[in-house]
Amino acid sequence: MNPRKLYQWVRKTSKEWEGVSRHFRENVVVFSRAVVRAESSQIRKIAGMAGGHADSQRRRLQRFVQGQQPVSRFFGNWTRSVVKALGVQSVVLVVDETKIKARFGVMVVGAVYEGRCIPLAWRVYVTNSAADYPAEGQAAMIMGLLQQVAKGMPRRTQVRLLADRGIGTSPTLMRGIMALGWTFLFRVTQHSQIILSDGEVVTFYKQVQQAGQSYQASGLVFKKRGRVPAHVRVVWGERALAPWALVTNDPTLNGSEYAQRMWIEEMFRDLKSQGWDIENTTFTDPERMARLWIVLVVAYAWMLLWGTQQIALGLAAAFKRRPDGSFVRRWSLFREGRQAFLALAPPA
Repeated sequence: MNPRKLYQWVRKTSKEWEGVSRHFRENVVVFSRAVVRAESSQIRKIAGMAGGHADSQRRRLQRFVQGQQPVSRFFGNWTRSVVKALGVQSVVLVVDETKIKARFGVMVVGAVYEGRCIPLAWRVYVTNSAADYPAEGQAAMIMGLLQQVAKGMPRRTQVRLLADRGIGTSPTLMRGIMALGWTFLFRVTQHSQIILSDGEVVTFYKQVQQAGQSYQASGLVFKKRGRVPAHVRVVWGERALAPWALVTNDPTLNGSEYAQRMWIEEMFRDLKSQGWDIENTTFTDPERMARLWIVLVVAYAWMLLWGTQQIALGLAAAFKRRPDGSFVRRWSLFREGRQAFLALAPPA
């Protein structure tokens, strides 16, 4: 894909979205570009980079985030667009929560990609408030997001879900993943146990005592909450401070695959401090924030694709040498893409 075609990627891919209006698609095209130029999530700054009269664009963007169309209708379309753009037959998803200051909690399901993660579906809610937390609870909320993603996942795509222990210690979520025909690799708490075939109950986290060691077993996990058939992997990397206690329904995994879960943390950092400055948004309504995320996420994924192209064409920033003599990429994939886009994009 050459730069000119990539510049039109959002417009072209949005034409394939089903169940959304032409007006919705055009807003996503205009304001995702403006987000990159503004390097901000603030309405006023985005509108100022959208072209035309700034006040008119501000009102237009405000109408977009106040829209009545459910955000969830976008998720299946967006998943289909992302998987098509990545050109893969297997997808690794990560689910995790981030906080936007003391205002919002955001549960995100994203697809890992080149050290980063592309959000596919999300739920925004008021943080630090039990009364405002989604009434269905965490596991059901996540399953709702995953079902929206599943609607857009191409047939025969192999899907694996990764989650940290605050989310992954859930037999309900594990059963939901298996019902979708997907696999999971979840980190669980150090107190989790497995019932072996001979009836022995093992706290598997304790089977590894030092870095470099590992442990594997198969049996039933969650003795008191349903006894889910699974495989456990305890992995303590040479540089890790503590072992990972992992549970999976895929016997081919050795546990090292869990390292990709960390990529969603890099994405959160990009959205917050290194990219769209999302923590400085002035929104107070979670529904409006969820709609604003549409243009923020589309812009973010777009820049990752630009970064991939820069590297493929040999146009990326020169590598820098580490003290040990090895080389590392000077800029992240996201920064590579953003710099290339800004160099090509005409003024607003």
